[in-house]
Amino acid sequence: MSLLIFEPEVKGHFLILYVRSAIREYKNQKIFLVTSRSIKKTKVLKILKKESPNLKIIYSETLLYPKFKNSIILFVYQILNFLLIRKIILNYDKKYNFKHIFFSNLDYFDKGIFIFKNPFNNKKFSGILVNPRIHQFYNQNNLKYNLYRFFLKSLLKNKYLTKVFSNDLLFYNFSKNKFKNKKILYFNEPVIFEKKNNKKFKFLYNNLTKILVYGSIRNSKSLIELIQLSSNIKNLKVIVAGKQETDVKDILSKKNLKDNKVYEKFKILNRFIEPEEEKELFLNIDYVWCVYKNTPLGSSGVFHLSCNYKKPVITNNDGLLGWYNRKYILGPICNFETDKETNKSIKLISNIIKNKKKYLEYRNNQSFLLKSMSKQKKFGEQIKNLFK
Repeated sequence: MSLLIFEPEVKGHFLILYVRSAIREYKNQKIFLVTSRSIKKTKVLKILKKESPNLKIIYSETLLYPKFKNSIILFVYQILNFLLIRKIILNYDKKYNFKHIFFSNLDYFDKGIFIFKNPFNNKKFSGILVNPRIHQFYNQNNLKYNLYRFFLKSLLKNKYLTKVFSNDLLFYNFSKNKFKNKKILYFNEPVIFEKKNNKKFKFLYNNLTKILVYGSIRNSKSLIELIQLSSNIKNLKVIVAGKQETDVKDILSKKNLKDNKVYEKFKILNRFIEPEEEKELFLNIDYVWCVYKNTPLGSSGVFHLSCNYKKPVITNNDGLLGWYNRKYILGPICNFETDKETNKSIKLISNIIKNKKKYLEYRNNQSFLLKSMSKQKKFGEQIKNLFK
């Protein structure tokens, strides 16, 4: 029997965590991975190959993205991308005869699949809804809610779909109550702790308060706001660790950091961070920056990593992370929508980083949340029995 894992876009930490977990669960099976050509000479591929030397890599075509976005255009592109994905899968299925297809992100086509009753020629499939939004529109926008409800119910009705996974607790609780469908399963973010302890980063070992921005570095991580915040706070070190997207190159440029008088406060690691390096970073920083904007505001792998390392997080008030922070008090909540809120946030962080008692309180609350999360099944446990 063979398992096909489909992830044509992501090439960093997300890919390593999910694919490594799947490989470990199905190490006695033939495993195929559809991925981007850009992964070809990366450390990510080396790590996956080390985990499973027999892993077969299939390089896919690049998915389609519109230059201009509105609901109708995005829906059309979902259908176009589904047709592209279907073509890739069916083409290779002739040769390898996949038993099951697992999508690490169903969001590529989840709203357009109702058109296709038998999407992959009788092959069963499952996957993760990375950014579900139906619960965000309930009692807020009836038109959007009804559309999202139609799309989700159509997806769940597809007889070839076996499971839908989500690590968005608000979505999971909402869908469990509204749809009562056993196909939807909640899981904890996969976290693989490395045994090796490094002391590679000398900038970590000082008395400054350290804030970590981690993962795929893009504008949605509120970097402009972080620069503004850090320019007004003393004894601070900001570590930006991860591969930068094009939309932040100018923001994190040497010139812009100098213009804002924060160049000495920032340490930039613009590359893939290896697992051992990730461990060293999280063990030795004080706060993790989880302030998001212009994004669906669902779950966050960086947030789950922070929880597992019991590190306080800085969030805004919105979405799933804002809900977690209000419920468990995991760190300061900042908002930057107005000058008044920005000044209030700067004052809050300035006071918080001097308050060791508050810092320990946040860490204790992270421990409490971690215990609560540990009662839920981890991703590796939830994806067992995909072939059944």
